[in-house]
Amino acid sequence: MVRKDPIALSRLIDAVNERFGTDFNQADQLFFDQIVEVALSDEGLRQVAAVNPSDKFEIVFHTLIETLFVERMDQNEEIFVRFMNAPAFQKVVTTWMASQAYERLRRDLTA
Repeated sequence: MVRKDPIALSRLIDAVNERFGTDFNQADQLFFDQIVEVALSDEGLRQVAAVNPSDKFEIVFHTLIETLFVERMDQNEEIFVRFMNAPAFQKVVTTWMASQAYERLRRDLTA
């Protein structure tokens, strides 16, 4: 479920720490931020955002961020392992990040 009132990506760390008992910090947040920024530069993702509702966008986004996590696994192994091995964690992170990316891409289309 994509939130109707997206919360800033910067609060993702607080949400996952509280829900999953992790101890991620500001450096870990930068890891998530970098993945979203790279995803936002993907032309295919921009096209998906332009013509699809957010739930369909999230499906495509999930595939892209899995690839981005794998490409960057050496930058933050703890997050990578948690993302790949904990479906509930993966769902929370994907939904949150997709919501942020979708809102930004849609906003760019109308700007």
